[in-house]
Amino acid sequence: MAECALESRDHINPNNRRVFIYEYLDMIEALALAMPKVSLDMPAQLLDDIKLHVGDDGKFISVADAIRTACRKMLDQLDIIDARHGRLEE
Repeated sequence: MAECALESRDHINPNNRRVFIYEYLDMIEALALAMPKVSLDMPAQLLDDIKLHVGDDGKFISVADAIRTACRKMLDQLDIIDARHGRLEE
């Protein structure tokens, strides 16, 4: 196997050490297995609004990143509401 090394991305390799390409591909594959695909229908206007915040000048790197972030924020807000009403399980 070729001894070709490349710099890894922080979110994949938090120690930021040099990794060989086959190690990098194994890490990418593990991440893909940990994140199932979700398909949904969305109004075009909503998607267009999301895309305004995606890209080099936007807050998100991709539409998927924007949707994941929105879902996390919604779940956090629901946890706060549930805790306020005594419905949150510890």
